[in-house]
Amino acid sequence: MIFRATQKVSSKLRIACTVIVDSHPSMVEWYCNLITVRRRQFFLFTHASSLFSFWAPAAGSTLDDFGQVFRQHATDTLRDYGFTNADTAKVIDDGPDAFAKATDRGVIGSMVDYTKMLRHAIDYEGGVERLGPRAMNDIANESPMRKIGMESPAEYLRQVLRAERPHNITVHRTGARAARSGR
Repeated sequence: MIFRATQKVSSKLRIACTVIVDSHPSMVEWYCNLITVRRRQFFLFTHASSLFSFWAPAAGSTLDDFGQVFRQHATDTLRDYGFTNADTAKVIDDGPDAFAKATDRGVIGSMVDYTKMLRHAIDYEGGVERLGPRAMNDIANESPMRKIGMESPAEYLRQVLRAERPHNITVHRTGARAARSGR
């Protein structure tokens, strides 16, 4: 696994991130940020290729249990969205885990958007306790995102897994829609 960690995650886990430079995200590459919402800490994990995301409690987490926390929450979330064990195996491996600097500004920007949407939903609902894990994850996974051609991350991940590559590869690489003839 490659975890692209923000500075907040690096500080919490007390790790030094390496520099891994690759022009195309790996299927086992996840971004991670540390978010505080109403005095509760959460990790936001976002799949680099599809922007599929989930929240996991971060209180008390250490480097020793980070991989296990990620794998358990990722597996549960993917199963909750109807992904098969074979699909899960394509985006989660057994390790070893590598920590790298978060570099893709498009993914980071999407994570910032997810955080703002979560904070708004929590304020609207009257607290974290009123949102279950699925409702929290739906905030990110059901929102159309520009980076992936205005697709929702859950549906986009399904397409990526079916094709083993993004279906709208031009959007994925450049961030712009390809021109279609006849328009």
